[in-house]
Amino acid sequence: MKVLKKKTLGIFEVYLIFLSCLYAGFIGYKSLLNILIT
Repeated sequence: MKVLKKKTLGIFEVYLIFLSCLYAGFIGYKSLLNILIT
């Protein structure tokens, strides 16, 4: 049970890291577009 809980937490952490990376990339891409347009 403990191992399963830890594994689920690990999957959640990986998912969270992936989401934050995607979000950071999106923000960087938008700001880059703004710089290019302006």
